[in-house]
Amino acid sequence: MTEIRIINYKNYGKCVELDNGKLKIVATLDCGPRIISAGLCGMNNLMFNDDDRIFSEDVSSAFGENERWYIYGGHRMWVSPENMPLSYYPDNCPIEYEFVENGVILKPATQRVNNLRHAMELRMAPDEAKLDVIHYLTNESSEDVRGAIWALSVMDAGGVAVIPQPQEDTGLLGNRILALWPYTNMADSRIYWGTDHIALRQDSEIADKFKLGINNTEGWIAYFNHGQALVKSYSPDHVNGEYPDFGVSTEVFTNGIFLEAETLSPLFVMKPGDKISHTEHWQIFGGANKPDFCAESISREVSKLGR
Repeated sequence: MTEIRIINYKNYGKCVELDNGKLKIVATLDCGPRIISAGLCGMNNLMFNDDDRIFSEDVSSAFGENERWYIYGGHRMWVSPENMPLSYYPDNCPIEYEFVENGVILKPATQRVNNLRHAMELRMAPDEAKLDVIHYLTNESSEDVRGAIWALSVMDAGGVAVIPQPQEDTGLLGNRILALWPYTNMADSRIYWGTDHIALRQDSEIADKFKLGINNTEGWIAYFNHGQALVKSYSPDHVNGEYPDFGVSTEVFTNGIFLEAETLSPLFVMKPGDKISHTEHWQIFGGANKPDFCAESISREVSKLGR
């Protein structure tokens, strides 16, 4: 059975904690929301926490004097394609919340200027290290809005992300799309380009940014760290859906501080009053080893996750 408590966490203020004896999740209520902590009970937090508020953006030009957006860390919901002001809303105020069976719905107020309403529903399995994270986006403006739900997990330093490569046999046609950013160095030592998987290592000694996106038809991404592996799975529809950033549903980013494991919904044109959703299914495994950069090691560790 999931126990749900209101706690104070670090310098994030009031938070809600979900604990079923195997998995422990903490989400912010005084800002965000962010899933600011996630891990197996008794083990380290897999999420990056920006306790010193190092990462922020001045968004006063869009939202008013002295307004700043803060990364805070953890898992958040954005709108893609990345842009100002739709992505960078300064979510620094307390939010409403509603307890549900084995979980909670986090309901920040409608965004000023953007007139979008975000919500995040967390539902924990009663006796397994599993969590459903359901993201909702409602257009409360008077105009159409085109965008996708973008689910970003900012992970703690030192781990390795693994993404499956599409395996569809498309004959004479291509089966993979890679989106690369201007700062992405394809010869970067942190990236492994395998036959079945791509792996990206977070390295605190390398400050350079790196980002890629892929049409992840397998629908999962894993992050190995602290003896655990977080697997985020979702249901992509690359046959029928149009995706942001040239057609990718998974993106991964790293710098010298953290790594982001990101999934995206298809792009939608939301008419006034429309509501869309994007669900990630989380499962955390213990006894997980960070794979080495070779096909055998990656395949071995991924097979332990049932993939």
